[in-house]
Amino acid sequence: MQLGFIGAGKVGGVLARHWQQAGVSISAVYSRTPAHTELLAQAVGAEAMASPEGVITHCDLTLLTVTDDAIAPLAAQLAATAGDLHGKGIIHTSGAHNAQALEPLAQRGAQVGSLHPAFPFANAHLPYGALDGVAFAVEAESEALEQQLLMLVGALNGHAIRVPSDQKALYHAALCIASNYSVTLYDIAAQLLARLTDQPQTIRAALAPLVKATADNLVAFGTPKALTGPLVRGDAATIHQHLEALYSVDPTLATLYIALANHSRPMLTERGTPLDTINSVLTAWSHHEPQNDS
Repeated sequence: MQLGFIGAGKVGGVLARHWQQAGVSISAVYSRTPAHTELLAQAVGAEAMASPEGVITHCDLTLLTVTDDAIAPLAAQLAATAGDLHGKGIIHTSGAHNAQALEPLAQRGAQVGSLHPAFPFANAHLPYGALDGVAFAVEAESEALEQQLLMLVGALNGHAIRVPSDQKALYHAALCIASNYSVTLYDIAAQLLARLTDQPQTIRAALAPLVKATADNLVAFGTPKALTGPLVRGDAATIHQHLEALYSVDPTLATLYIALANHSRPMLTERGTPLDTINSVLTAWSHHEPQNDS
């Protein structure tokens, strides 16, 4: 199988380099930025193409590793200019969009699908092996294409998740909550600590090891065992104090705290934590009736 990439950003760059090191042949690369095309092509021993159509011509399977908003326009462009696409596989790597975004290419005979790695690509030069154990959402409109995608996942020691086309948004929302909004919550915590100290390194020392240890606990024990803190202990008075402090800074933070606590209830039940006093505190605050005492 000859693999090609249209798009040489973080996702395309990491995947191309890792598959090339795993023994997959990378045949052609194209990016809107010629320098990026040349850099990735040299790194993986591929031919640098002057047009995206050239990648499809040279390859059995082409990955569109472009931004989500660019997928549909690129698909329409390629459908109009790439000629006969029968026997060609073309996929995108978006987690939010399904294969329907490539429908113009399917109408021209291409086998279309998507392959989304559940991984935060903050760095374009991850060391080989960094994707070991990563889940890949696999969507393919033909059995032959599915087998190709499963082979690619296996080459990186990944785990395949078959996501129905109509469930891609739910799948991607789950990943965003776990990854993106973890960063948001960290930033909120950092802003709160910044009210106590103007030393960034102190804030980092307070939060980074805590977050890392929590992630390690999740990997080792999963939920609900990785959950710690006043909720699990049933410390209603502490929760009340937290809400008072947050409300004084920004009432929306108290609302967020309550929402997160409410979504933690199934884990508390599984851990055997008594909920009556916790529920009374959360309910009172939910109705904008902060208690005067604990």
